[in-house]
Amino acid sequence: MARTDRPPAPTGGPRFRPSCLALAVLLGLQTTSRGQGGPPLLTDDPGTPGDGVWELNLAAAMERVSTETRWEAPLLDLNYGVGERTQLKLEIPWLTLDEDGRELRSGLGNGLIGVKWRFLDQETSGISVSTYPQVEFNTVTSSEQRGLVEDGAQVLLPFEVQRDFGILGVDGEIGYASREGDDGEWIWGLAVGRDVTERLELLAEVHGEGDLELDEGELVGNLGFRWSLGERETVLFSIGRGIRDRDETEWTAYLGVQLVI
Repeated sequence: MARTDRPPAPTGGPRFRPSCLALAVLLGLQTTSRGQGGPPLLTDDPGTPGDGVWELNLAAAMERVSTETRWEAPLLDLNYGVGERTQLKLEIPWLTLDEDGRELRSGLGNGLIGVKWRFLDQETSGISVSTYPQVEFNTVTSSEQRGLVEDGAQVLLPFEVQRDFGILGVDGEIGYASREGDDGEWIWGLAVGRDVTERLELLAEVHGEGDLELDEGELVGNLGFRWSLGERETVLFSIGRGIRDRDETEWTAYLGVQLVI
């Protein structure tokens, strides 16, 4: 889901195309694919943990804009599978804001709850498709009063699509986000994944957010990987930055571990 608990801070800077580099690297490797969104990427996918399975992502995430650096550390992302097609989600971070010229601030971030339902499977329909409604809400008034998060709840209504294309797995996501008192915005993403070995998967994505007229917004490119340590433990990593002049984001990074129980 797009990070929405920070004030906008437009920035310029040199253009960087990590998504194009990643595609070249991925296409040059001779192995099988396992396209999959979700952590450490912003773009999600239709996958669910499986019936009765807990999936816990413990991470630290960073975003740098022109005048501030925002940390979500620790970031708790807890998911539970109900049947083979449904996923329940709870996410909550501890925020730290390092803003130029001001004292360091920290506090509990906005909570996020969601339900994913996959109504088409690639094995039977040739494509996997899900819907994933989510609600972001204020957890404590002190974080809002100190400017760590925006006031009010936000509702996100996205759809996710996944399909394998030979050596690459591809995920797409598009949705509408609306916050109390503000105009809504579109969010979208395109992610690709490729297994290099049985333990290592390379990832790349382009993720965007913009107003309903599509004349303002940001575009971010990410490169990353998933490295399996065993049957139930996986290291998650990504790094990226804005890839057009009017982006808000300069740099973004994610490092975590996924535990399957």
